[in-house]
Amino acid sequence: MYKVLAIGAHPDDIELGCSATLVRHNKHGAKVYLLILTKGEASGDPIVREKECKESARIMEAEDIFFGGLKDTKIDQSIRTIKTIENVINKIEPNIIYTHTYKDTHQDHRNTSYATLSAGRRSKKIFMYESPTALSEFSPHVYIDIEDEFLIKRNVLSLFSSQSQKEWWSMGDRAVTAIEGLAAYRGFQAGLTYAEAYEIGRLVINSNEDLFVSS
Repeated sequence: MYKVLAIGAHPDDIELGCSATLVRHNKHGAKVYLLILTKGEASGDPIVREKECKESARIMEAEDIFFGGLKDTKIDQSIRTIKTIENVINKIEPNIIYTHTYKDTHQDHRNTSYATLSAGRRSKKIFMYESPTALSEFSPHVYIDIEDEFLIKRNVLSLFSSQSQKEWWSMGDRAVTAIEGLAAYRGFQAGLTYAEAYEIGRLVINSNEDLFVSS
């Protein structure tokens, strides 16, 4: 069974960065797992945020969701962070891992990215997604067609009502327009309608292997 692990520093990071791709993996028969390193307590009630994550995971039909128990805004590159990620990797043995790009202004995102690269050093595929705090230096190498999955991405993002007063989330319809605009822009770069874009952290391709293989 093809297994996918998506890692985010906070609730809603995965949804912003790679949720449509995860739905596509699911459609192709993969088992999708989520690891959220914190419960986002610095920007909302952690109990509410955990519930939002679980509902999002349900809609994306994720196999399971794990919470790392780390402190929001204080994720570092210590052995604790690496081991938190490594333990889930060892348990799941994913074929592919999605995580933050390290080209990001948020320290939690950067450190999650670096810790994933360390924890996943024996993994064959690590793709790094962008977020609203990504630097302009983010330079994608991989574009995944999400035209059929984009509506689900919008739907899962709408679940995070606890973030409605936070920075760009508070822009309401403008935030939705920005999300769609980014997907359209990445799609334009790749000759698609909508796309999610990734940098490559690590990539080993076996003969006759496909990214969305189901077995």
